Amino acid sequence: MRWFERQLAAHLTRPDPDEAEPLEGADYVDGALRVMPMHLRVGILTESFAFGAGRLLLGRAGRRDATTADRVIARCRTSRIDVVRQYVRVFESLVLFAENELLPEAAA
Repeated sequence: MRWFERQLAAHLTRPDPDEAEPLEGADYVDGALRVMPMHLRVGILTESFAFGAGRLLLGRAGRRDATTADRVIARCRTSRIDVVRQYVRVFESLVLFAENELLPEAAA
């Protein structure tokens, strides 16, 4: 999993930055991305590099407020470009699967 993908998965599994809980969900997302067919993975990787580079460049330009995970996710969710909206949906879906797959046996 790439840097930006890990940041996105970590934020979606633990939206409260003060929470120090281990990110098992992020590891599940990483595993799911690794076994994804290459024709799907290439599109996700392309967007990850683009968003990650944009976030780094804006951060270095002093616009830290524009690079927060909440803001990036909100912009992607409301984008007019379908593939950008789908990018966040992929990660939200993988995090949702992780939450359900990693339930303790006693609760199931």
